[in-house]
Amino acid sequence: AYRCLDRSVRLEELLKRHVGFSKFLGSFLASPSIKELYRGRAAQLHEVARIGRALAREIEKLAPSVDRAAAPENAEYPWEVGEVIVSPCLYYYPSLSLLTSPGGRTFLKLVARAIHEFEAS
Repeated sequence: AYRCLDRSVRLEELLKRHVGFSKFLGSFLASPSIKELYRGRAAQLHEVARIGRALAREIEKLAPSVDRAAAPENAEYPWEVGEVIVSPCLYYYPSLSLLTSPGGRTFLKLVARAIHEFEAS
């Protein structure tokens, strides 16, 4: 929904893609609000952006259609590992453990800020 505010992107393109969180994050991190928040702390913003992009990619891969061949783990359907069927509700997604790191908590705060700003717009 946040990316729909960008009138330079066709709505049809946004609606038919499962990847967009990384692009949203890039746009949001370049927004005036975030630039003001991190004024004078470019190195810190760069690190937040680096961790944020990594997390956004991992979150996007939770959709089964994004990268099923390289990363069969997804949040919607079971998948096979050898002869074992793995259920998404029982799988520990190790890459998402980044969310509990200091950078991950900052990432979650930025997402909350984006939601708040979206609702205020």
